[in-house]
Amino acid sequence: MAHIVIVGIGTRGDVVPLAALGAALAAGGDRVTVVTHASLRAHVDEAGLGFAALPVEFGAGRPLSSARFARLLAARWPDVGEAVLAASRDADLLLLSPMGWLGYHVAQATGARSMGVFLQPLEPTVAFPPPLLTTRSLGGWGNRAAAHAFRVLGQMPFARANAAFRRRLGLPPLGSAAMFRQADEERWPVLYGFSPSVVPAPPDWPPYRPITGYWWPRVTGGLSPALRRFLDDGDPPVFIGFGSLDAPRLRAVVEETATRLGRRVVVQTGAAGLTAAQRNVLVVGDEPHELLFPRTAMVVHHGGAGTTAAAMRAGVPSVIVPFTADQPFWAHRAVALGAAPAPIPLRRATPRKLRDAIAVADSYRTGAAALSRSLAAEDGIAAAVAEIRREMLPVQ
Repeated sequence: MAHIVIVGIGTRGDVVPLAALGAALAAGGDRVTVVTHASLRAHVDEAGLGFAALPVEFGAGRPLSSARFARLLAARWPDVGEAVLAASRDADLLLLSPMGWLGYHVAQATGARSMGVFLQPLEPTVAFPPPLLTTRSLGGWGNRAAAHAFRVLGQMPFARANAAFRRRLGLPPLGSAAMFRQADEERWPVLYGFSPSVVPAPPDWPPYRPITGYWWPRVTGGLSPALRRFLDDGDPPVFIGFGSLDAPRLRAVVEETATRLGRRVVVQTGAAGLTAAQRNVLVVGDEPHELLFPRTAMVVHHGGAGTTAAAMRAGVPSVIVPFTADQPFWAHRAVALGAAPAPIPLRRATPRKLRDAIAVADSYRTGAAALSRSLAAEDGIAAAVAEIRREMLPVQ
């Protein structure tokens, strides 16, 4: 039996797929520990995995912008490193999310193997620019160069802390650029947990960094009684929810849209505390998207990787209001695949624009259904587990 440690830093949408992957590994007989934020422990416990807490939260009720979170995380980086090290002392393999590169240094110090487990296509390529930077092509050479530069710049806030941590581990210096160069030279494996039907692997991606398909969580609960009654009582509603996104003007836009839409609406409160008081509108808390989305007419959301994937899986159109990070990228892919109309950037969102997009989105049902059929033919977790088993063959 191997001990596998998963380092997951980010929001619920970043960590839940990793827990799903961990549950499949545990079902195969491995001991799995997830190192993540205390606020996400319930998802780890639900997957039946071991838990170790990071000494920092992504946001206490109000998620931070990427820049703010990077500064906060950098200030606590030595403590984060100690938490990862403590959980990994007897680990055979570390699986690292994009912000979990500290585990790369830990693995070097302990002799464990390590792999990346990424939910965004971060591999440099001529095919498209860095998803966290822009959706506008910079040309083949520019796309690839920008991705190389962007991943190094993303480590800059942690450079001094990384250097100190490597000294603490008894390792020689290794700057950010050198770390990525070394990872490429040693053919460091990365598994990409999204569908090749959504983002086909570009020809210049290396084979040791495959796209496996989505890592869907196992559904253990059901819909709340109030939501079930609402769904049973009429036509499929429009779902509106923005997950961990909290923008000051978002609440007013959503409330006016929901109350004036003239359709049945389910509003999920999320971090923004969305509300809407009207008989044809039901406000809900946390509900399993896997059960809810197939019973909706469409999904209005922020374009997070997990929510976008869940809407695609359900075969319903999306109306996407992207705000930051990889959200514009996933919105761009949904549009390209015929599963969504043009996105509405949050800064330009108004109740009128949202209502107009919802009216248009009904015509995207055919494209959304076709994409859903493609996703149903994939088993991303099985593919990822097979790759991990191959990497661990000498260990077992």
